[in-house]
Amino acid sequence: MSYTVHQFAGDVAAAAKKIEIGGIQAFRAALNDPVRQIVARADLFENAMPRAGNNVAESWFLYFDGDMSIVLFKVPQAPAVQPHDHGIWETLFVYRGKIRHTVYQRVDDGSQPGRAQLMEVDSALLGQGEFALVAPPKDIHGFHAMEDNTYGITVSMGAYKPERLYFDLSAGSYEVRRPRALR
Repeated sequence: MSYTVHQFAGDVAAAAKKIEIGGIQAFRAALNDPVRQIVARADLFENAMPRAGNNVAESWFLYFDGDMSIVLFKVPQAPAVQPHDHGIWETLFVYRGKIRHTVYQRVDDGSQPGRAQLMEVDSALLGQGEFALVAPPKDIHGFHAMEDNTYGITVSMGAYKPERLYFDLSAGSYEVRRPRALR
């Protein structure tokens, strides 16, 4: 029997509990094998349910239990997904293709509405099975596909902020947007 999405969700939930005990590194280590197993499946689209994407045109639920959501989506090459925040942790990993992914942390004091300064915390070229984690206070990220037909999978627990910030790095600004999907 092949590794199921339901088994993957259970493994992610168990890994998430390690954040409190061993921190982000323990969480990342606990995800390595489950991620490797789920991306080995060629049939993920077969049972996926369409979902309104927040930053992408094509998006599907693989799993949703009221708290955890696992979403499969087509990653755009251009324009890139603009840096934005979440308010919760989210992991993004590559199902097919390659993704340029950058994590940011806000470094200004937030006292000027519409203005923001971000510092790049991590930037990586991710291939199949590789993943990135965004979590407050470093829950701002932007990304884009490096080749055609690139697909990513995100896993998050809880709901996104009802009003999220989308950042313009060159202008040092942000705008508030309401996401189409809070999960």
